[in-house]
Amino acid sequence: MPIKKPVPHLGTTVALQNVKKAMSKGHKSVYAELNLTPMIDMFTMIVIFLLMTFSASGEIAFVTRDIKLPEAQQFAQLESAPVIAVSSPESDPRGGVVTLDGSEVATVRELVESESPDFKISRLSEDLEVLKHNCKLLNPDDADQICTQVIVQSDRKIEFKVLKKIMYSSGLAGYGNVNFAVNQKAASGGGKGGHP
Repeated sequence: MPIKKPVPHLGTTVALQNVKKAMSKGHKSVYAELNLTPMIDMFTMIVIFLLMTFSASGEIAFVTRDIKLPEAQQFAQLESAPVIAVSSPESDPRGGVVTLDGSEVATVRELVESESPDFKISRLSEDLEVLKHNCKLLNPDDADQICTQVIVQSDRKIEFKVLKKIMYSSGLAGYGNVNFAVNQKAASGGGKGGHP
């Protein structure tokens, strides 16, 4: 097959010839292309923005099935913060688990049976320090208010010794505002309501 010299392809078909003639006469084409990629990027950014906005004012943390929160009549709305969850020893064969934002940092059994005079939970404190450092990088102006809060979701049957170690470790990491997630209790002593 012989090699042919390249030629311009515009104007080789009838439709393109008409476009070429219209452009040469100074007429504007009524056809406009729509770029889908920038439009999809824009809609993605809008969806992410709306999700972040609604998650800040909606339900802050998902409570797992094996955590039965205590009830309280006096409560305040929680703000977004790292969540320390403590599951019930009865529902877990390992004797309960302490997690920080879903990752395990200790077991309830080892915290209860520990005879050490130091109340510090090393891994919890270290992970909280990393979260605080990251929070300060993202919020340099409001770091003192935003980056010093932590939420504790504890089962109602957890011993106070475990909660004391969690609060102590949070304080060492620089979290001075420890909030406890609770279920809303009706004033008449009725059923549960609301979200933590």
